[in-house]
Amino acid sequence: MKKKAQIRKKMKLALKTFDFSDRQRQTQAIIDQFLISDIYQQAQTIAIFMPMSFEFDVTRLLNDTSKRIVIPKTLPQRKMIFTDYDEDALFLTPFGVRESKSDFAVIPDLIIVPGLAWTEDGYRVGYGGGYYDRYLADFTGQTASFVYDFQILPTIERNKFDIPVRHIFKV
Repeated sequence: MKKKAQIRKKMKLALKTFDFSDRQRQTQAIIDQFLISDIYQQAQTIAIFMPMSFEFDVTRLLNDTSKRIVIPKTLPQRKMIFTDYDEDALFLTPFGVRESKSDFAVIPDLIIVPGLAWTEDGYRVGYGGGYYDRYLADFTGQTASFVYDFQILPTIERNKFDIPVRHIFKV
């Protein structure tokens, strides 16, 4: 099994050099697949991460007026909450991620979980902060990830804190 640090480095490079037209094709196909899924149809409040330039582009979902959209906000001690998405109430964190100025926590019923690599059974390599795994430890709703074809790996090193996502959307 590859160590997570090696996977992070390899996947960040692969994402940053991913062919633009292939990225667009896969992104559209995956989001189209998600929008017709039962978990999307049944969700009322969807948590969506704010993507960095090289991450999966979920911005199409941020404008979904049929659902309540919430975004992550990091707190001290590597904790995280979700707050209502309001384009006019965002600030840029020192990590280069846009977050809400609000501290009003909202519990979603579906979380789109970011990451860098996944196994077919939903285990993932994230960015190493553990924010999502900590949140997901007590979360009872649905979870999903959007995964480009090269991000699926046969195995990933796991620890007792790793929480798999329940649904993988891929091409």
